[in-house]
Amino acid sequence: MPKVAALQFATGTEVNENLATCIRMIDAAAARRARLMVLPEFCNRISWYGDRQHAWDCALDLEGPFLSAIAERARFHRCYVLINVSLRRQEPEITVTSLLYGPNGALLGEADKQSLMGHENDFFTPAKRAAGLVDTELGRIGFLACRDGISFEPSRRLALAGADLLCNSLNSFAFDEASLHVRARAAENRLFMIAANKVGPLVPVAELAQVSAITSIPETLLHGAGESQVVAADGRPLVAGKRGVEQIVLAEIPNRDARLRLSMGTHARRKPSLYASLADEAVAPSEEVAETVDIALLDPAGEGEVAIERAEELLLSLPDTVSLALLPALFAAGDTDKDWAHTVEVCRAAETRLQQVCRAKGIQVCTSVIDEGAQGWHHMGILLDGHGRRLLQPQLHRCPMGLAPGGADLQLCDLPWGRVALLVGDDCLYPELARMAALRGAHCLLVVAAPERCGRGKREQNLSLLMAARAAENRICLAAATPNRRGGLLASLEHEFTLMEPWQQRRFDGNINKPLVTVQEGEVTIATLHPGAAMNKMISANTHLLRDRAHQSTAPLLRPVSGVSP
Repeated sequence: MPKVAALQFATGTEVNENLATCIRMIDAAAARRARLMVLPEFCNRISWYGDRQHAWDCALDLEGPFLSAIAERARFHRCYVLINVSLRRQEPEITVTSLLYGPNGALLGEADKQSLMGHENDFFTPAKRAAGLVDTELGRIGFLACRDGISFEPSRRLALAGADLLCNSLNSFAFDEASLHVRARAAENRLFMIAANKVGPLVPVAELAQVSAITSIPETLLHGAGESQVVAADGRPLVAGKRGVEQIVLAEIPNRDARLRLSMGTHARRKPSLYASLADEAVAPSEEVAETVDIALLDPAGEGEVAIERAEELLLSLPDTVSLALLPALFAAGDTDKDWAHTVEVCRAAETRLQQVCRAKGIQVCTSVIDEGAQGWHHMGILLDGHGRRLLQPQLHRCPMGLAPGGADLQLCDLPWGRVALLVGDDCLYPELARMAALRGAHCLLVVAAPERCGRGKREQNLSLLMAARAAENRICLAAATPNRRGGLLASLEHEFTLMEPWQQRRFDGNINKPLVTVQEGEVTIATLHPGAAMNKMISANTHLLRDRAHQSTAPLLRPVSGVSP
């Protein structure tokens, strides 16, 4: 089992001092027998400049003394070193580049950052092509940097191209980057992730007070968040660093063959033909949206008639403020044992009774049913009101129940309080669909996840992590109902979100883009969501979550896996 390390440290404004820190940390990790070391983003200098000339002066040459010294340490210790720096290209272009050096000191691969964050757009040029995949004796290593890990596309591209290990170099003061985004990228691709973040001030010390006053971010939160980690394939950290301290975060990970067994089949059910709209420009969510909406998650006990009666009771007892209730997929069906004809009868009885409640209560209800179509039995999501089916969404990917997909497109529906999309069964495990809904202007994503009995064998999904990530990376509200409350949640959004703008309603608490999560508990869980907040997707100056996503990684997601290249 190879040892890997995330090196967590601070850098300042003096390039030579930063080089000495990098070498000291590499030597210390080598003394603990790390074979692969991941360093943070912007190792040569903190990313804060007076102008473009200043940024150019502080950037490195690929063959210059700084990177030559790093290559020499990799050769000396016979290890792999991934470092991120600002790199001079054809003047005046500067890129934010990750470089992987091998045990013989050779540069094995490089990757320019695809999506820049905030003021980085003033100084750097984004990648012209997606890269960052290298075959080594430790495995096929894919690497990216910071903002590229907030979106699912770069990691997904690397996974589809055959990466069996992901590495992320960060320069972030955001607590939610470590607790949410890094872990979600590992979990959704079933890959181990090594993530190295900074500590110490991320702006020059002499300017901390001024920057804090301008941004309304406390000085103590303008420091790198640390919390570097090695994350397992289920999104749970094997080991995590602390905040605010220099650290070598070291772990043993399974060898390549064992990692491949863990991730085997993860992407087999993807349907690239569905995802064409990932290449489209984002549609701005309509301003004709309610600021708030109350949504309930229900999980009635029993099955068949017992479950239907209990669902009716729960619905009728909901406060009148609740506009929509979600029930788990096939909530009344019990253990179908693939007796689809019987299941259809139960589903039809449940649907008829739910529609009657909708009419009497003036509420909408979302769940799923088994229906018979032209291609046989299909798993279908339904959104009901007093008049019947307001939205019918077939499951789009083949499900573990053995049923063929029943549709070829993601449907959207405009409700009085906002635009919604519905994900059915295992469709919620595909980040592509959540992104498609956001690109088409959805304010809220409704999820009726697959019943536990129809789950993915022994491969338990970290569903709550994945659902929170879908809400965050798309700035979209989300409601997910599950049987036995395993991963169900309601995710809302902070109204004030954009960095470097004054906030009136809240103080910055270290989280940039962490949704407000209410976990599903008991038979009834109610929360107030803020669909109006989904209109704002500007994470920082010149940085729109959707318009400025990593477009270079989109095209490979639309091709069959055999057509993906590094």
